[in-house]
Order: sequence, then structure tokens, then C-alpha cells
Amino acid sequence: MFSAARWRLTSAFTVVLAVILLAAAIAVYLTTRSVLFARVDDDLEQRAVRDLSEFVGGPPHGGPPGEFVPPAKTTGGYFYAVVDGEGQTLLTSPNVDTQGLAPVSALEEALEAGSAFASTESSEGESLRVYVLAARAQDGSAVLAQIGRSTEPEHSALSQLRMVLLAIFGGSIIPAAAAGFILSGRTLRPIRAAMDAQRTFVADASHELRTPVAVVRTNAELVQRHLRSRAGGEATADTVALEDIVSESERLGKMVSQMLTLAESDGDKAALMSSTVDLSELTEEVARAMRALANAKGIAIQTRNDGNVWVRGDRERLREALVTLLDNAIKYTDAGGRVDLEVGRAHRRATVTVADTGSGIPADSLPHIFDRFYRVDKARSRESGGTGLGLSIAHHIVEAHGGSIRIESEVGKGTRAKIELRLASRELRSDGADGV
Repeated sequence: MFSAARWRLTSAFTVVLAVILLAAAIAVYLTTRSVLFARVDDDLEQRAVRDLSEFVGGPPHGGPPGEFVPPAKTTGGYFYAVVDGEGQTLLTSPNVDTQGLAPVSALEEALEAGSAFASTESSEGESLRVYVLAARAQDGSAVLAQIGRSTEPEHSALSQLRMVLLAIFGGSIIPAAAAGFILSGRTLRPIRAAMDAQRTFVADASHELRTPVAVVRTNAELVQRHLRSRAGGEATADTVALEDIVSESERLGKMVSQMLTLAESDGDKAALMSSTVDLSELTEEVARAMRALANAKGIAIQTRNDGNVWVRGDRERLREALVTLLDNAIKYTDAGGRVDLEVGRAHRRATVTVADTGSGIPADSLPHIFDRFYRVDKARSRESGGTGLGLSIAHHIVEAHGGSIRIESEVGKGTRAKIELRLASRELRSDGADGV
């Protein structure tokens, strides 16, 4: 129990830290990306104002028509171009890759707003950033001046940043998980010590109570027989009181035994005497033993077995779980009702189903049905001697065998409890490829 709690605490701590680190990494990355490309845009905008105004009206410095080579302006990866309103190239610097110029949508935006930015890609797959500035040529015609450069340095820097952030993330999570595991262990240590002390107390108290409870019950039965013989078998106030003492001492003895079982299960001390058990035969035996109780209430018990179904487990413990389920079904089924006990196989698992036509369990009570001392109908449970521990013990027994137990119920229609256990190895071999 504490091992699972420790791992859950460690996992929760690690997940929370991972989310925080991931959020911080994303924030750092997006902020850095925004700053880098904002600087690129500012640089292109400043260069456009400073450089492009010289040649928007035509090719200076005696350059040939349609081409402009401004001194020291085509270095550093920058390129320049002037196009008309329809995107036809008028002037370019020699290093222009026409595929990397601004698209028509950016040109239209620049004509409307005066300027625009566009992210493009060269013919070689290189990422480019282009700034488009609307201007007027010397003849008064509208032209669009473009300046751009490669953004590969920024993308390379961002790639390195991603690698650094990923390394920080991975390098932080593993030590954090280890630290969380150590801290959770230290946090749970006093709780574990307290629960161990409580468990020891319950186990010791249960052991110590067994003897006096047995003595009380034995002496009460002796006095009861003595009084009955003297009264000629007639019930008197004394014999009735003694019957109550015997009944309550029996109930107390059962509760002490159940508490000892739960204390052992909490401490993982309940050893299972593992053997191959014929589940069909065991359920028939339990049904025979409980049939007298059912008949006294006018309830029919019907059994159905899918042949011999073998499992590995502790026969007496499994019998205890089945008796608990069948006893509950009989308790909460009225006269004239029926209890069905069925053994079979499903999905290469052994199944035992106990279904009754009783009063059913409210939906809000089903999640608590395996809680200790929990009783759906407290008044009726007390009348029938219920302690609220039976289903909790049955749940523990089934889980100790590597199985599962599930209870479905509907008020007024009855309850259905289903146990699933691993089939014994020879049963699996006999099943072969049978996929039932």
C-alpha cells in the first residue's frame, strides 16, 4: 500500500515539475523567437528606408537598366528588388532569387497599408524574410521596393536553443524524480510507522480477545443448557438473556476473526496455502452448506457449472469469499426469491457469479461496498448480525489470488457479484486456442 502511495506521490511531483518546466521552456522559446524575428524586421525596415530610396527612381551609378548594384549593399545576405504593382520585376540586386521575393498577397497588402512583411523560401529551401515598401517612381508610377535576407542564422539559433532546453528538461526530470521518491519515502515514514503500530495493536487485540470471547460463549452455553433442563425446556427470561449472550458472543467472535484477517492482509502476513482447486466442486459444496439457511427463508439456490474449472489458490480462503457472497445474497433476498450461483470461463479466466433477486443496492452505495464496516442498510445489517467486514475480506481474498471482484446492482431488481480468477496452467493447456 505504501509502496504504491510512494510511487503515486513521486509520479505526481514529477508530472507537476515536468509541466512547469515545459511551460517555462515554451515561454522562453517563444519569447526568444519573437525577439529574434522582431530584430530582423526592424533591421529590414531601417535598411529599406536608408538604402532603397536611392534607386527607386531608376538605376544610378551607371548600372545597366533592370539591374542595380549599390556599393556594399548586397553583402551580408541582403538582396534588393523593385517591382511594379502587378509584381513584374523592374530592378534587382545580382543575388536575388526571384522565387524568394514577396508573394502577391504581401504586395497587395503593401499597396494598401504602405508596407508589409512576408516570410518566403528560396529555390534551395532557405528561409527568407522580405520587407515590402510602397513608393513612387520618378515618373509617378507606383512601385514596390523589397529588401530581404536569409533567416537561417535565427533558425539555427532557435534549433540550438531547443536542444539546450530539451537537455535542461531531461536533465532536471530524472534527478527531480529521484529526489521526489526519496522525499515521499521520508514523508510517508511516520504515517507508515503509525499504521504499523495500529495494525499490530489490532492483530494483538484480536488474538487476545479470541480466548475470552470463546470462554464467555462456552460458559453461556453451559448455563443455558442447565437452565433449560431445570425449566423442562421452557423459555424463561434467564434463558432468553443467555441466548442473547450466546448470539452476541458468536457475533463478536466472528468480528474478532475478521479483524485479525484484515490486520494480516494489511501487513501482507496472510499466507495463502496454494493448491489446485476445482472451483466447480467448491461452489457446489458452498451451495449445499448454505441451502439449509436459504430454505429456512424460502429462497431457492440454483447452481450451474461449466464443467470442471481449475484455479490455483487457497481453497479455504476462496471458500470464505464464496460463503460471504452467498450469505449476503440470502440475507437481502426476500422469501420466494432466488439466488443463482454460476461457474464458468470467460476470456481465459475462471468466473464465479452470484446473482440474487433481492432488494438491490443504491447507486450511491456501490462505490463504498468494499469499504470496511460499511453497511448499506445499517438497521437490517445489525439485525442479521452483519459487521460490514465480509465484502472487504472477500475483496482482499480475491485480489490476493490475482483476481478481481465486481458488483453490479439495481434497486428492486437484485444484485450480481462476479469473481474472476486466473485459470490453472493445466486448464489453460486444455483450453488451447479457445478464446472464450
